[in-house]
Parts: sequence; structure tokens; C-alpha cells
Amino acid sequence: MHPEIENLINMALANGEVTEKERGIILRKAETLGLDKDEIEMVLDGKIALLNKQNNISQTNSTPKNNKEGDIKKCPSCGASVQAFATKCSDCGHEFRNIDSANSIKELIKKLEDAELMARNAKSGGGLVGGLMSMIDGETAIEKRIYEAKSSVLTTFPIPNTKEDILEFLALSVSQVNSIKIGAMIKLAGTSGTYGYKITFKNAWTSIANKVIMKARFSMKEDKKTLDEIEYYAKQLNIK
Repeated sequence: MHPEIENLINMALANGEVTEKERGIILRKAETLGLDKDEIEMVLDGKIALLNKQNNISQTNSTPKNNKEGDIKKCPSCGASVQAFATKCSDCGHEFRNIDSANSIKELIKKLEDAELMARNAKSGGGLVGGLMSMIDGETAIEKRIYEAKSSVLTTFPIPNTKEDILEFLALSVSQVNSIKIGAMIKLAGTSGTYGYKITFKNAWTSIANKVIMKARFSMKEDKKTLDEIEYYAKQLNIK
């Protein structure tokens, strides 16, 4: 193809489409160069079709797939519409399993472990109060940093969606909450007291667990067995 025509076609296709004005310019230029206008038009249409095909493929690849448990819109067994948080189809009883091998609870545990490691290796901070705490009781200062770092991880942790992750998260929540010993003096002082970070950490676990339980109660009405397990954990966490 003549380089001038090829250059015109490429410039016209730069914005993803060829207007009638641009087409007319290309064909008139072809005519002045003594080229066959029908042949040039056929080449132009072919390039447009190829560009459209590439755009369609790109859009298809960039469209999020809805095959993850937390993203389910239709039951893969019967095609019925289901809520994203449901663990089984209310129409056919098909149980939704964790399609992806990734487990959000494993990711959470890893983040908590990383947060603890960073907190242990971090230099003491907290201004005058933090400095005094480090001087008086270094272990308490480190513990405070660890609990605060873990609380920060929990506040940004997304609510799990698969049944496996929901149950595992609630079991972990019960374990963590029960492991935090808060005496009467700490409760009296509240989160502003010396050991208030323990209350903050416990509240962070309870807050997420409460959100999970509330949503599960609404979305798992058809899954009595799972719902019974949810209620068991709610009782352990004193969540009404």
C-alpha cells in the first residue's frame, strides 16, 4: 500500500473509528495517486473490522468474572438468581462451595502475623506517654504496639463471603476474644486506660463478627444447618 494512504488510514483509526469525512479524504487521496478506490476502501473496512475485534476481546478479558463465591449472581446448577452472601440456592438446594482455593482467613492470619512482627521490631513511640511506658515496662509497650497494629488490620479486613470462611472466621473470633483477658480495672479505665488497647482489639474482633452474623442471618435463611452454627458462635461472642 502507498505509504501516504497507509499513514492517513492509521491517523484516522487512532481514535478507534473512521468518520465519513476521514473516509472521503482517504479515497480522494487514493484517487489523486492513481490508486483503485474500491481496493483502498476494502483495506480500510478490513482494518476497521480488525480494530473492533481487538477492542471486543480486550473488553471481554477486562470484565470481572462472577465465578467467585462472594460475586455469585446466578446459581451454576439451575440458573436462579441468588444473593452474593448465600451458601445454597433456595430454588434447587445447590450448595455453593469455595470455588477459588484462596482463603480469606488465611490471608487475615498472615496479615496479623506480619503486623505483630513489624510491631515487635518497631521503635517505641507514642510521645511522652509511650516513652515513659517503655522505660517503666518495656513488655507492656511492645504488647500495646502489637495490639494496636492488629486492631488496624482488623478494621480494614473485608467481611468474608464463603460459608467456609464465615464459619472459620467466627471460630477464630471466639478464640481471639476469649484469649483477651480484661480485668475489672481495665474495664473501668476503658480504652483510654493503660491497657485500653486490649479492649480496642477485642472490640475490633466483635465488631466484624457482628457484621458477619447480621448479614448471615439475613442471607442464610434457607440453610438452617449453617445458620445454627452461626447462632452458636453468636452466643459465644455475646452477640444478640
